[in-house]
Amino acid sequence: MSFNQMTKNLRDVLEQVAMNAEQVAASSEQLTASAEQTSKATEQIALTIQNVASGVEKQVQSVEETSETIDQMSDGIQKISERAQNVSTIAVQTSEKASEGGKTIQTAVTQMNTVNNTVERLAGIVKGLGDRSKQIGKITEVISGIAEQTNLLALNAAIEAARAGEHGRGFAVVADEVRKLAEQSAQSAQQIASLIATIQKETNEAVQSMETVRKEVETGTAAIRTSGEAFQQIQTAVHEVAAQIQDVSASVQQMSAAAEQVVQSMQLVTQIAESAASGTQEVSAATEEQLASMEEISASAASLSKMAEDVQSLLKRFRV
Repeated sequence: MSFNQMTKNLRDVLEQVAMNAEQVAASSEQLTASAEQTSKATEQIALTIQNVASGVEKQVQSVEETSETIDQMSDGIQKISERAQNVSTIAVQTSEKASEGGKTIQTAVTQMNTVNNTVERLAGIVKGLGDRSKQIGKITEVISGIAEQTNLLALNAAIEAARAGEHGRGFAVVADEVRKLAEQSAQSAQQIASLIATIQKETNEAVQSMETVRKEVETGTAAIRTSGEAFQQIQTAVHEVAAQIQDVSASVQQMSAAAEQVVQSMQLVTQIAESAASGTQEVSAATEEQLASMEEISASAASLSKMAEDVQSLLKRFRV
């Protein structure tokens, strides 16, 4: 091979080496720039992941506190449910007692009505007795009048018998007996009239007492009816309260079941958050390793760029 040919080949090699050195230098600069950008991005990612990890830890703590609060709320709801059930039972028992009281009041009203009817009948009987006493009093007056007239007739007969002398002696005896009977009849009629007056007075007092009793019975009946209506209102109100309490108890039980589901969900969220926190820690460690690797790459690229510059400097010495 001639010297010229060797020189030409060497020139070609040197040119190729120079070109490759330039490309290596350019690539090294680009790699260095990319490594720096990647390092910055990795640092930003690492910082972001640290912030995320801190947020996740706070979230885990908040979730745990929320879960504990929900547990307490669930316990409270359960206690409320039990108390509502107890109140519902008491309300039902109260309703039953009110129903029994209403029945007792109704029985009392019926009995008072019976007493009232009996008193009214007795009042009618006593009033009728008073009317009969008045009639008897009138008859007694008639008897007294008859006795008085009979006494006068007997007196006249005695006078006529005295005038008749011996012949009227028997008639005088009869007239005297008639006079005695008339006087006795008058006395009996007077006694009967006195008794009738007493009976009429007592009858009037009995009628007034019966009227007073009847009014008292009416007042008592009205009061008992009012009490019965009050018992009915109480029973209705207790029924409504019992129904509302049962609705509240059912709602509280639903809330308790929902709270239990929330507790389970919060436990799952806690597990997920803890897993996320663990994952962010792993990612943070991997990011730090990647950042160290990128720093090594950046250093290697800088060294390679320096070597390429040195090669270019050496090639400039050759002037073939």
